[in-house]
Amino acid sequence: MRVLASACLAASCLLALWPAACPAAVGTGGSLALTQDDIYRGLSQTCGRPAAQADLHVRERAASAGAAFAGVWGSAGLGGSPCGRAREVYAYLGYSLALTASLSATLTYTRHAFPGGGYGNPHLAGGRYDYDQLEMSWSLARRWYLNLAWTPDALRYERYEGALRREQDRSAFACGVQWRQPLASWLSLTAAAGYDRIADPFGTGYGFWSLGLTHAAGPLEVDVAYFRTAGRAVRLFGRDAAGGRVAATLLWRF
Repeated sequence: MRVLASACLAASCLLALWPAACPAAVGTGGSLALTQDDIYRGLSQTCGRPAAQADLHVRERAASAGAAFAGVWGSAGLGGSPCGRAREVYAYLGYSLALTASLSATLTYTRHAFPGGGYGNPHLAGGRYDYDQLEMSWSLARRWYLNLAWTPDALRYERYEGALRREQDRSAFACGVQWRQPLASWLSLTAAAGYDRIADPFGTGYGFWSLGLTHAAGPLEVDVAYFRTAGRAVRLFGRDAAGGRVAATLLWRF
C-alpha cells in the first residue's frame, strides 16, 4: 500500500504541473537489456550475476522547452543465489526542461521497490528495503552530466544497548558526475565518479567511479565498463557486491 500511496501522491503533484496536451502529443518508448552484472552506484545488485532488464515509459512530445514523462523499470537477476536472483522495480515520474541550447535540467521522483526482500548478503543484516528518491540532474552539451539524489527514508543502523537497532528514517543523499566523449560516429568513451550516503546504513557513505566504452548502432547499444568502489563499500557489502569489476550490457531501445 505504501508503494501505491507514494506513486499516487507523486503522480498528482506532477499532473498538477503538466501542461494541457492532446493525446497525440504523448509518445511511448522503452528498452530491453541483458547485463553481465546489475551495477548501481558502484554496487552489484546481483552479487556479480547477470540480469534481464526492461523499461517502459510515456513522454510528452511538447513543442515547448519542457516535457513530462513517467515509466516503470524492472530488473530480474538470473543467478542461483538469493542475491543473484534479486528483483527490482522502479516507478518514476519527472519533468525535463531545456534551459539553453546546450543546458537542460531534469527533476525525477522514483519509487525503488525490491520484491522478495532478502538478498543474502552476510555483510549487511536484514533484507532490501523500499524507498523514495528525488533526483535533480543537469546535462551540458550532452557531454557532461551532473546529478544529485535525496531520500527521506534511507536505512539507519545505530548501536543500542550493545546491539544494532535498524530504522528507516534517515535523510541521505548521493551525487555523481559523468563525462561522455565521442571517439567515432559509433564509439564513445565514458567516465563517471560519485559519492553515495544512501546505501550506507551508518551514514558515512563511500566513493565510486567507472570507465567504459559505448557502441551505438541505431536502436542497439553495447556498453563495456570497469567499476570500482572505495574500500569502505567492500567492508560494508563484501566483495560480492563491491570492489572492482567489469560488466558488459546489451541494450535495445524501441
